[in-house]
Amino acid sequence: MALMTHDAKSDAHTNGGVPRRLSGALLAAVFSLAIGASAVDDSWARAPRVSPRDRASAAQQHPQIVAQFGGAVGGPTQTYVDGVGQKIATAAGLPGQCTFTVISSEVVNAFAVPGCYIYITRGLLAIMNSEDELASVLGHEVGHITAEHSSARQTRGTIAGIGAIAVGILTKNGQLAQLASQAGQLYTLSYSRGQEFEADDRGVSYLITSGYNPFAASDMLQALGVNDALAAKTTNRTAGSEIPAWARSHPMTQDRVTRAAALAQRAGASRATPVEKTRPYLQSISGLIYGDDPEQGFVNGRTFAHPKLKIAFDAPQGFTLTNTTTAVLVAGPNNLKAQFAGGPLPAQGGLDAYAAGVLRQLVGQSPVQTGQVQRSATNGLETSLLPARAQTQSGQVVDIAVSAYRVGAQAYHFVTLAPAGAAQPMAPMLGSFRVLTDAQAAALRARSVEIVEVTSRDTVQSLAQRMAFTDYQAERFLALNGRDAGTPLRAGELVKIVSYAR
Repeated sequence: MALMTHDAKSDAHTNGGVPRRLSGALLAAVFSLAIGASAVDDSWARAPRVSPRDRASAAQQHPQIVAQFGGAVGGPTQTYVDGVGQKIATAAGLPGQCTFTVISSEVVNAFAVPGCYIYITRGLLAIMNSEDELASVLGHEVGHITAEHSSARQTRGTIAGIGAIAVGILTKNGQLAQLASQAGQLYTLSYSRGQEFEADDRGVSYLITSGYNPFAASDMLQALGVNDALAAKTTNRTAGSEIPAWARSHPMTQDRVTRAAALAQRAGASRATPVEKTRPYLQSISGLIYGDDPEQGFVNGRTFAHPKLKIAFDAPQGFTLTNTTTAVLVAGPNNLKAQFAGGPLPAQGGLDAYAAGVLRQLVGQSPVQTGQVQRSATNGLETSLLPARAQTQSGQVVDIAVSAYRVGAQAYHFVTLAPAGAAQPMAPMLGSFRVLTDAQAAALRARSVEIVEVTSRDTVQSLAQRMAFTDYQAERFLALNGRDAGTPLRAGELVKIVSYAR
């Protein structure tokens, strides 16, 4: 979470930003192709085009999208991704008409917007293991563009509407919908099955045309499934819940993995031919930030801590935390939700005025019953709690509360949302907000991807012990490198580990 407030302005930069909500399309996660033994039927792909109007619109919203996801990742990684993307765009008949951007989000995702602006997160790059896998992802996204799926999908609704439909417990206010659905960061509407298959067909054909190994598509799909299952295990959540990811909006089934591999085989490829470009890809992501960016703070289990802002809080048992560039999202059982953010204190009115401003920005014109401000102290910090009650579209009554804390000239706040009378389980979290000491803040360190060359003495276990984690080290190492425990290491090959950034 970057330092932000309810009326903050967007600011895109390399390491972080203060973004607003965006509209866009989530990346799909399947690759399939109706092909013969030696040729691809590409009659559907003739004369693709990107309209100047879409291109201009995408260019206009590009800075907002980049800011939304914490800024762009530049340097060799961006140069490499763009080079691969341009190969795919040329294979798709769109030379020079697509823009490819790496964004600084740990979420495993990528998406496309009309105008052929393609975005891929560093979180997704971290679990890839070859240029061919990167090309498979970019090819699939370009496939959605040439098939004009993103344009059709944008007309279906807005993020606010999606949130209200997904959760079904909200008022008609859009910002409340975002809070309850935890979906403000990404679009959550899925492509249709037919659209997925069409983008699959096109994406794999672009791989073959560009000289990449089409088996990379099924390998990438398999890796995404493994990653999602590991994320669920390490965060004590149910796979497919809360954290937005590629797998969420485009369910990945084993039959689709199998189908993609079978189609690659029918195209005349093999696992060994053409040889996947592993070494240059791994070198391009060496040093890439892994997980939370220090500019956004760190989530460690149920604790959020920010090394630069020197603040922290703990979620209750059974709750999950999702760190985004806009806020820290908190989700618990029984539709208990919360959002944590911050901003400067207003010139007049102090902390009470700050809390009232947050609530006003949140509910807009929606009818709410506002209670009296409750003033207290939390871990030595001045605190104001502003309660409110609203009625949902279905008639259910929900409690909304803004809990604000003063830290010098800065304020931080939780917005909590719960069925009427059911917010008590979140009270310990509100009481856990605290300021970190210099030593505690200094102990919070960023992680990055490190590329190491395997020696004859290395084993999976010895390399896994170098991972900058205290749990699931071997599982994390295997998932990160797209391999299983039965695959032996070879001296001289490159592998990824996650180490503390230098």
